This record gives sequence, structure tokens and C-alpha cells, in this order.
Amino acid sequence: MAIALPLLALFGVYSLIYLAGQDSLLQTTNAGEFVDPPLMARDLGLSDAEGRPVDGSDAWWVWVAAADCAAACRQSLAALGPLHERLAEDAGRVRLALVVPGSSERLELGAARDSRAVEQFRSAGGQRLADGVYIVDPPGNVVLRYPLEADVDAVAEDLTRMLKVTRSG
Repeated sequence: MAIALPLLALFGVYSLIYLAGQDSLLQTTNAGEFVDPPLMARDLGLSDAEGRPVDGSDAWWVWVAAADCAAACRQSLAALGPLHERLAEDAGRVRLALVVPGSSERLELGAARDSRAVEQFRSAGGQRLADGVYIVDPPGNVVLRYPLEADVDAVAEDLTRMLKVTRSG
């Protein structure tokens, strides 16, 4: 019996080390992929319609970015249309924006969407975002990335989870 307890402990430690190496135990539950390497919004060189620098802080953001934003951004915005409805009481904490290349004209969104609810930022230097949908937290960290054809349910689920654990923004 005196030798059984150390062997049992050794077997337990070995089992934990083996199981920790299994990918299924280390996966996250978010649908979006983490932005790696970490990226701060202020490093993107964005500006708003008046030319003021944008650092992505003070709110939760959903950014839609595309090199050729005309058709791709409209389609992505249409897919994200019910996002604020899905967020319910937290909808006021999340803002939506397009990130367009600096040389692009202002994208007219048409009557299908309230264009006042969608801000447009120009990328005028710094790092460039790859085409996709991004979640930016209140300190200005670009946190998660989704493809341009992002499923609104996936984005809403990830955002809801993040909004639940923090009261910032």
C-alpha cells in the first residue's frame, strides 16, 4: 500500500501532462480568430471623416475592412445588419465602422442602412488590416478577426461573451 500511493500520484501527473497536450483541451470557444501578433488600433493610422486620428478607444467596435470596399463592405454590412438586435441591452455599447483605404471615396451606404450608425475611417498609413470583420475593445486592442462573409450569429456570440465579462465601453 505504501508504494501504491506514489504510483497513483505519478500516474495522475502523467495523465494530466498527456491530456494537456491534446489540442481539444486547449481550444477556445470563440468563433473569430485572435489577431496575432497583437495589434493596437492607434498603430493603424486611421482618421475619421473630419481627419481626426482614430485610436479605437472608449467603445466596443465592429470594423469592416476591405481593400476594395465598395461591394465587399456593403455585403458584409448587410450580413451584420441584425447585430445590434442580437446584442439586445448591450447594443448601445457597440459601434460599427468601415475601414476604407485612404485613396477611396466615401462609401455611400444607401437607404438600406442608416448611414449615421456606420462611421467610416480612412487608413492613411501605419499597418493595414487584412480584409475582414474585426472586434476592437475599449482600450483599442484589435481582438478578433472574422472573414468578410462573417456570420452575424458568430460575431454576436463572441461579442456577447466579451461584453458580459466587462463593463467597460
